[in-house]
Amino acid sequence: MALTPNLIQAAILANRSAGLFAFMGMPFDQMALGIGVGISSWAISQPSNLALTGIATGVAGAGSIVTAASRILVPPTVAALTSGLTGAGMVGPVAPALATTVTLGVSQAFNTYAQYFGLVAGVANGADVSRITVANPGTLVLSLQSALAGSMGSGPALNLLATGLGVGLTNLLLLGTGQATVVGIPSYPPVPATTSTLSVVV
Repeated sequence: MALTPNLIQAAILANRSAGLFAFMGMPFDQMALGIGVGISSWAISQPSNLALTGIATGVAGAGSIVTAASRILVPPTVAALTSGLTGAGMVGPVAPALATTVTLGVSQAFNTYAQYFGLVAGVANGADVSRITVANPGTLVLSLQSALAGSMGSGPALNLLATGLGVGLTNLLLLGTGQATVVGIPSYPPVPATTSTLSVVV
């Protein structure tokens, strides 16, 4: 199952009480939806925004990464998001709780739902091991600004929030790794092969 705005929102809301302060009420629900919309529209099939590079090993030929047999793992490293919020000037007592809730939610959403795809030139049948090497903070900030304004309305703190989240979330996603199966048409005679891969999140 691929990432969607509602799945990301649901994962964030499931962790709303994980930090020192619990985030209750409709305003936080709307913020979580804005984060979900901002991330998914930025991430899905957008290699200039979010991409993985890796190594495929197996039998020589031409193949592709099987989306249904792929998974992405993003460790719930709260410090990654905390540094983004701090750098944007969000240093109040609520910021650490927000970092915890959003980190756990986004990590959970990626670990549960995110998958990836890429063509594999040189390997037909085997396995891919990748890591996230592209996570563009500038474009994520812009995507979050638009999405949060749509879900919450504009306000004086919106740009600050979008900047802190955008930088922090790209810090977090750059810790992510991927594993997948590669399937395709092998060359003849079959020989072992290794090649590099470039994939997008789906």
